[in-house]
Amino acid sequence: MKNRRTGTGVALTAAVTVGVLSFTAASPAYASPGTPTPTPSPSPSSSVTATPKGLFTPLKYQLNLKGQRQETNYFCVPASSSMSLSTFGVNVSQSTLAKQMKTTASAGTKGRDAIPVVNAYLKSRGYKVTSPTDADGNAVVLMNRVSGNIGDLRRAPVLAVWMEQLPWNKGKIKGTRVGHAIIAYGYDKTAGTVTVYDPWKPTGGTHTIKASVLAGILQPGGNMYYISKL
Repeated sequence: MKNRRTGTGVALTAAVTVGVLSFTAASPAYASPGTPTPTPSPSPSSSVTATPKGLFTPLKYQLNLKGQRQETNYFCVPASSSMSLSTFGVNVSQSTLAKQMKTTASAGTKGRDAIPVVNAYLKSRGYKVTSPTDADGNAVVLMNRVSGNIGDLRRAPVLAVWMEQLPWNKGKIKGTRVGHAIIAYGYDKTAGTVTVYDPWKPTGGTHTIKASVLAGILQPGGNMYYISKL
């Protein structure tokens, strides 16, 4: 299989094919293989009305989430989107989303194709996602956005990160600016941490990471599917 570098692919310790999610003009790559693997997470279930401007946002919260591994090396966007949608009560497979998002082995998934698909599922439920840029490198903004989505709305946002910079991937992935999609489904403001689910089979699953670290490895130019009410 071909390996790519710097914004269009990845050289792993084992060769893989990667996908692409373009939030920016550059085309960061998106990766990961595997089969769906349930990962239960302790906490109350979803479906609560948002509080105004996070006034009563819990200091910490974690959603119940059934984790998924990517079905192909380039399905991290469909897999993460499927998990996010499940927190709205929308059950749609990553393979279905991949078709709707025009995901391909050579080009992966582009943000301009993915976001409208997600919004089509959310519109009837009174929600939408946008792709803000202000959390890049800013742990306070990231925590506010994550806690608002998870603690207030009880929904899980997709995050766009540089894959090789995730702590659990250090030394395991060659190349730089290797794009990847993961999902946030828990946080602890006191500890300053975010709990994420990474669909990449070799190193993924549930991980807890400092918000300050996570903010530093978000892709610039649009780094999450930020959830809001219509």
